[in-house]
Amino acid sequence: MTTEISTVVLCPRCGTSPVAGDRFCETCGADLRERPAATASGTADHVEITLDGGGAAVSDREYVRTRNEDAVALKSVDAAEAPLRAVAVVCDGVSSVRSSELAARAAADAALDVLLEGTAGEGHTRRAVAAAAAAAAALVPRGTPEPPACTLVCGVHDLADGVLTVGWVGDSRAYWLAEPGAAEPARLLTADHTAEAAAAAGTLDPALAAVRPDAITRWLGADGDAEPDLVALTPAGPGALLLCTDGLWKYLPDADVLAALALPALRSGGPHAAAAALTAAALTAGGADNVTVAVLPVHLHQEER
Repeated sequence: MTTEISTVVLCPRCGTSPVAGDRFCETCGADLRERPAATASGTADHVEITLDGGGAAVSDREYVRTRNEDAVALKSVDAAEAPLRAVAVVCDGVSSVRSSELAARAAADAALDVLLEGTAGEGHTRRAVAAAAAAAAALVPRGTPEPPACTLVCGVHDLADGVLTVGWVGDSRAYWLAEPGAAEPARLLTADHTAEAAAAAGTLDPALAAVRPDAITRWLGADGDAEPDLVALTPAGPGALLLCTDGLWKYLPDADVLAALALPALRSGGPHAAAAALTAAALTAGGADNVTVAVLPVHLHQEER
């Protein structure tokens, strides 16, 4: 399958394209002249990836942060030695430590490489997360204070058996999106690794969690706990797997709302339109954090035969 990647700048306020040349948004007038095309690490402020075989992703810096610390990797394979599968990885660099965009990029690429090989499944996903953790940790010498770090969520849609396998570390999320009344209802598939969740589970002092309830308790990096949680789903009907950073879900956390935004765009314009619609909605809702969205469309296996 061919992966097409384009780097463009969309308005971070309203989600539309700026006028070519003067860098002003034609729709809302936002001034984008101070918005660089890419950071020093090569992580573009706005990246769009579209797969010929289905699936798309959008990552945007937004209008407040000085750089995009998110990373996304997306690819599909269809070869004699491997069943058709679509793979997506989304990573969010931890903004409280330096150079975390490097950790996000290294982790996303390392996980993708593993997920594209071998037989899909939970053990396969664990190996991919371990490879991502090793890649993030290897960026700096052992013992470096405050090493770069990131979260990760990855998803594999394997058409050999129709199973979706999701793994995650941190607070990047996966959602199953489906129409109202669907046999497989829209829902959040992941559970955030945060101080608030740890306190609720009795593994962290609630007084500590109260100071920063949204602080992540697992991450990839030299000093991180990179143990992933996993979930597998065999959808009972069509829909889409959504992977995203908190730049989306902090504004739009409800699965039904996300489905209502994404699925009409998916039907009319394909996965890229769905990813773009969700990104624009996050930017319109506030856009105070990097936002990355990956959408893998899923149909009944028997319908594709």
